[in-house]
Amino acid sequence: MTVKLLRGLAMLLAALCATPVLAEKLSFDHRLYQPLKEVLDSGRDDMIQYNAKDPTYVTDLIVIRGKSTRSWTEAMIIIARTPSAKARTAADWMAELQRQSDAECANRFSIIAQDNISITFERSSQGCRPGYPANAIYRIVQGKKGLFLLGAMSKDGFTPDARTAWLALLGSAKLD
Repeated sequence: MTVKLLRGLAMLLAALCATPVLAEKLSFDHRLYQPLKEVLDSGRDDMIQYNAKDPTYVTDLIVIRGKSTRSWTEAMIIIARTPSAKARTAADWMAELQRQSDAECANRFSIIAQDNISITFERSSQGCRPGYPANAIYRIVQGKKGLFLLGAMSKDGFTPDARTAWLALLGSAKLD
């Protein structure tokens, strides 16, 4: 294995282990979306932003298309959080995200799949401030002690092939 590949895998492992209580972790098959795999294999630290300042809300942003975490067109977001009064379940967190998005601009939320511990949905936005992602696909998974969000965001929309691949990747998400 090359040093870049090992660094990419180490960063992905850190992202996957990012949990509020480190008791549960979200895993998924990053190989299902080739552009994500390429970014992780590249070892470019400037394409990944990890934030664990608040251990109850840990985030990872991985840039798929763009120059850096400050300048991107397509990105993946991973969030691990401790449930709160506003968001105890996957459906609660989706409702919270909808309220936050609606405060920004006009949105349409569509549920793609749902079961007793997870919800997968899509957000399409119009008339937003520059830089706000116009499209996003999210999967929220509820664990025993935490909530986990895995999402794909695009500022210029997803191609049909990219959307299909992102849905497959999100569908591979599970708690370990």
